Amino acid sequence: MAIDTVVEALAAQAVEHRTRMAEPDVERWSRRAFVDWLGVSLGGSAGLPAQALLAGLLPATGPSRIMGSTERVAPSVAAMVNGAAAHTQELDDIYAPGLYHPGAPTVAAALAEADRIDTSVGRLLRAIAIGYEVGCRVAADLGPTHYAHWHTTGTAGALGSAAAVADLHDADVPTFANALSLAATMCGGLQQTFRSDAEGKPMHAGAAAQAGVVAAAAAAGGLSGARNVLEGPAGLGVATGTDTNWQISRAAWDEAPAIERITVKPYQCCGHAFAPIDAALSLRDRVRGHTVDEVVVETYSAAVAVAGIAEPVGPAERRFSIAHLVSAALTHDPAQAFDPAIEPDALLRALTRRVRLVVDNEIEGRFPARRGARVSVSVNGERFSADVPDRSGSPERPLDDEQLAAKFVTASGLEAARATDLLDRLAATEPSRPVHTLDLG
Repeated sequence: MAIDTVVEALAAQAVEHRTRMAEPDVERWSRRAFVDWLGVSLGGSAGLPAQALLAGLLPATGPSRIMGSTERVAPSVAAMVNGAAAHTQELDDIYAPGLYHPGAPTVAAALAEADRIDTSVGRLLRAIAIGYEVGCRVAADLGPTHYAHWHTTGTAGALGSAAAVADLHDADVPTFANALSLAATMCGGLQQTFRSDAEGKPMHAGAAAQAGVVAAAAAAGGLSGARNVLEGPAGLGVATGTDTNWQISRAAWDEAPAIERITVKPYQCCGHAFAPIDAALSLRDRVRGHTVDEVVVETYSAAVAVAGIAEPVGPAERRFSIAHLVSAALTHDPAQAFDPAIEPDALLRALTRRVRLVVDNEIEGRFPARRGARVSVSVNGERFSADVPDRSGSPERPLDDEQLAAKFVTASGLEAARATDLLDRLAATEPSRPVHTLDLG
């Protein structure tokens, strides 16, 4: 067929590169992504979003597992619940150029459908890589103008999820394109949801995962989608204020796969705060025990807009407060400082009020591909500064396998020996093993 639209271009590349996305070097990164997703979804499964969904939906029995539970439900429900669980702790992975969390929706959708059709681990990992590629390309094209008001995880995430599920079924190009088109018209997620102490943000990832499962199923059943749903005069781009020509989504898949260029979160909070936290931690020993007069954080404008809550109230707002998180890094035990469930003491609240956020033009110019910050602390007439051009966990400063394993143990909430055993079993799992036989916690 003629390739005229963005979704057709994405579908054609996805089908063409199936073999490449199953190669051992890509599979290794897909395994890392799956392990990271599993840890944060197990930890998030006990949280309010997942529990509220299960209580409210009263789902019937089905083939797809719920993380942290023995229940099995319909794939669309499992995708919704597990996608929300994976985004609950603010520990799920990031694709920086797209301002996007790919793992939470994509892996949730892929696993839910893999449980249903009883496919192999290798096929699941290939689908994850393809879902990441599609979702990350769409997210990068949507960019900062989209992210100003929309949560890209809820929008691009729907297309990434649909791509993963379509790949599990070896969809041809027309069916694959229809799955993407239908997912695009089902997507959503508003920034306002997480600029307050509301608890609905994880629903964006869950809804994107569910949309992907449903859209791919509808396309497989013969339902067509508007092929120009992204770039059309009333399409997703125009509708969400996006300034793009869809160049990244239309391009050939010639570079390293997106799944190899993911940021793995080291801290339980908004990723925009990571570089400020890194800088503050490097200054910690020089200022702790002294009275801090002022803290100035220079960073990019999106960080100030999204994570600029000056005096946060409650756990959700603390996750999105650079002022609080930097103050915690300077004054408190790092093992506890970023746990939003811990109520701040008087010292921490007082220092938070002395933090000033400033947009730096140089750091702004490197955004969104690179996320940096500069923190300056004034103490007794002296000024100490630290510059972090790239946040920890980013492709420029990646977590190694040992650090990823340590994160899994902490994030999953499992007893350490049990978590380590699960990691060892996953590492030894052959690609030919049926997904439904996996014990995931």
